[in-house]
Amino acid sequence: MDDRNGREHRERVIALYRQHGPVVYRRCVRLLGDREAARDATQEVFLKLLRDQARLGDGERALPWIYKVATHHCLNLRRDGRHRARLLGAASPDELEIAADAATPFPERRLAQQVLGRFDPTTQAVAVGVLVDGMEREEVAGALGLSRRTVHRKLSRFLAAARSLLRGEDP
Repeated sequence: MDDRNGREHRERVIALYRQHGPVVYRRCVRLLGDREAARDATQEVFLKLLRDQARLGDGERALPWIYKVATHHCLNLRRDGRHRARLLGAASPDELEIAADAATPFPERRLAQQVLGRFDPTTQAVAVGVLVDGMEREEVAGALGLSRRTVHRKLSRFLAAARSLLRGEDP
C-alpha cells in the first residue's frame, strides 16, 4: 500500500472509530463485564481494521463487520482467559467457578455464562445479540454475516438447550 492509500485508510479508520467506537465499546463491556478490558478490546478491534482493510467494506457493510469482529474478539478473550488460568494452575476449574460466584452479584449471570459456554462463538454471539442486546434477528444476521435462517436455527437450538439445562436435563 502506498503512502497516500495508507493515509486515506488510517483516516477512514479514525472516522469509523469516532462514529462507531462507543457502540463497539458498549458491546465489549457487555461481553467482558470489565470497562478496562473493554477499552483494550475496542482498541484492538480498530487496530485489526488498520491491518485488514480489504475486509472492511464500504458504507453500511462496515458496521456489521466491526460488530462481528468485536463480538468474536471478546468471546475469544473470555474463552482464552479461562483456558490460560487453568493452564497456569492459578486455580482448578471448581475454584474458578467459586471465584466467579463470589465476584458475580447475580447468580443468573453465572447460569447464563455456563449455558453460553456450551456453544460455539457464533451461537454465543447470536444469543447475546438477540437476548442481551435486544437486537432484531435481522440485525444480528447482518452484523454477523449470517442468513436470517441460520440466526433463527442457532437461537432455537440455544433456547432449547438452555431450557433443558434449567430443567436439570442434559441437552
